[in-house]
Order: sequence, then C-alpha cells, then structure tokens
Amino acid sequence: MKKIVAIIRDERVEDTKTALEKIGVLGVTFFHVTGRGEQKGRIRSTASRGMLRREQGTRLLMPREPEPESGLSAGPAEQEVDVGFLPKRMLIIVAGDRDVQPIVQAIISVNQSGRYGDGKIFISPMVSAIRVRTGEHGDDALS
Repeated sequence: MKKIVAIIRDERVEDTKTALEKIGVLGVTFFHVTGRGEQKGRIRSTASRGMLRREQGTRLLMPREPEPESGLSAGPAEQEVDVGFLPKRMLIIVAGDRDVQPIVQAIISVNQSGRYGDGKIFISPMVSAIRVRTGEHGDDALS
C-alpha cells in the first residue's frame, strides 16, 4: 500500500480528477496549498489573472531580460509578478501497490506541460488503512 501526494497547478484540478475517475480512482483528497520551487514564486503578468486573488503582499517587478536557463523569459512588453508563493493544489491518494503506476501516469499525462510549475509527485509506503464504517484493514479498506 502506498500514499501518493501530488502538487499540481490549480487550474489542472478538474482535468486531473477526470483522468483519475477514468482509471477507477474515486478516493482523492484535494487541498488548496501555496508554494514555490524553481519558478521562484514568479508568474508572467499575462498568466496572473485569477491567480493573484488568493495571494497577499504581491509586488510588481520591472520587465526582465530573458533568462534562458530559468524558463521565465519575459518579452519586452511583459512583466513578471512576484507573488512569493504560488497557489497550487495538493492531492493525496492511498492505493494498493499495483495501482500506483497507472495513477502516477494519469497525473503526469494531464499536468505535464514542460514548463516550470508543472508539479511534483511523492510516493511513500503506508503502514495500514482502516475503514471506520466497517473496520476493514489494509487493502480491503481501500476498495
């Protein structure tokens, strides 16, 4: 039994949920989270609509020269907004060992764009699971 924790773009939640449902995964917990990684908490001003509403303390940066190694190049008319931490979604799934690979592939297929901020997936062992309603343990508690 494994726990899968994935951090994905906020706007990819519905597509991710649909992809997981298609492979039979119904038990998923989603959280609103914020974070930063290689993207350094920056978004292009054209991508910021709707994203900044949940952010506090946002400051506007001056237009930047292209940074090829960072993937955050800005054109002459673009500006980047430094929001410190970007809104993301964290999903948690507990699954049997045989189901991990299809779940991971479904998450990747929907969320992979090749840009910074696509997310991360973490997989860790689970000791046990118990269904409260019936008292079932282990894999029986997952179905």
